[in-house]
Amino acid sequence: MTIDDALQFLRNHQPLPPTEGMSDELLQRFEEVRKFLIANPDERCVSLLLNCFGEGDAYGVYQLVEDAILAFPDEVVIPALADSLRNPAGSVRYWSAQIAANYPSQELAEPLIELFNRGNLDERVAAVTALEVLGTPQARVEMEKALSADIEDELKTMIREALE
Repeated sequence: MTIDDALQFLRNHQPLPPTEGMSDELLQRFEEVRKFLIANPDERCVSLLLNCFGEGDAYGVYQLVEDAILAFPDEVVIPALADSLRNPAGSVRYWSAQIAANYPSQELAEPLIELFNRGNLDERVAAVTALEVLGTPQARVEMEKALSADIEDELKTMIREALE
């Protein structure tokens, strides 16, 4: 495999199909690409990796994508995360919010707050975790505001824990 092969594979899968519809061959190829990019880091893969997440968890492989992302400096990852947090695909937003918890950057505050206010339950839960790490006054105000809204009990519990 070459870097061009890996990048082209990711370009062709923005995002990958849902886990239930993913063939074993596609999953295996994605895992090969992920491992190749860990061994051969290239900044061009960051945005592509962040936007490849399909519905589900790819049988545990999506959790490992973070290993490839963490190899890059904040100035490469944070702008790509800010974009992927606004991706039309909910699965991309969800996994991006999970990864954003590793990057307490003010640049991520606005897209995380947008996700927190508009995402589905899973996206909002992931956003709470990232906002807690971010710890800005703006993030705190948004979470406090949400406590008085009609939201899921699970989310209220997470927000209360984050605010403590």
